[in-house]
Amino acid sequence: MRTGRSIGAVLLAAASTIVVALTSTAQAVAAPPAPGRDGVVVSVQKNRDGTITETAYTPAPGVTAKDLAARLTARGVPNVKVADEPAMTTLAAACSSGTARTWPSSATCFVRWAYNGYARPQIYFIDHSGSAWPVGRAVTKWNETSGIDSVYRIPSSGCPGGGIHCVHVYSGNYGSGWTGLTSRTLNAAETYYTGATVKLNTYYSGTEAEHWNTACHELGHVLGLDHNTSTGSCVYAYRSSQRYPNADDFNLLERYY
Repeated sequence: MRTGRSIGAVLLAAASTIVVALTSTAQAVAAPPAPGRDGVVVSVQKNRDGTITETAYTPAPGVTAKDLAARLTARGVPNVKVADEPAMTTLAAACSSGTARTWPSSATCFVRWAYNGYARPQIYFIDHSGSAWPVGRAVTKWNETSGIDSVYRIPSSGCPGGGIHCVHVYSGNYGSGWTGLTSRTLNAAETYYTGATVKLNTYYSGTEAEHWNTACHELGHVLGLDHNTSTGSCVYAYRSSQRYPNADDFNLLERYY
């Protein structure tokens, strides 16, 4: 972020209140509570090389955040916690645009993907998921964001390298408890992504639109977004049939890229 020291301090203060205000695909419930009511489940781990890996899970229908955190801990997932999502009113203006908001770290409101010599960061989504998941269609929609390029790629094509960021997307039966997750690894300063992975859980069935919503939601997190407070966005905190981001999601990404 190309800002002065005073603005950076404001962003740091804002980010510190929302360091783990993130999650993956939203919970499918008939009348979901407001974001922050039940909290989000995250696991944060410091790696030997100094990088930080944050993994966010969404409780499945009928599973509370507290219950999911207990299940994950019992399975050996490290440093699991439940964190409340802040209301939009608590966010600095730089962390939000309309109903959209960034996925912060402890150091900044917005964690970036590096340009690596390209005019825009290149994010190649390597799709290992099954045919039920419309990952390609979700990638195509996110590519409408002008500041960052999202490219769909099949596994046999591999990762091109050369400064291109490759994010692997998997599906599988990961058992009960959560419907999807996004895991991101940050540099030691927590200002740039060094990698990300998405998992889509086939344990829970759904319609084509719900699967599309899940894929769209997770990819939005990969690009740097936290939850949108509008049901008109696929990045809304709870699973729905909404397949697309809204204008605020695009505007927020374009502010930083």
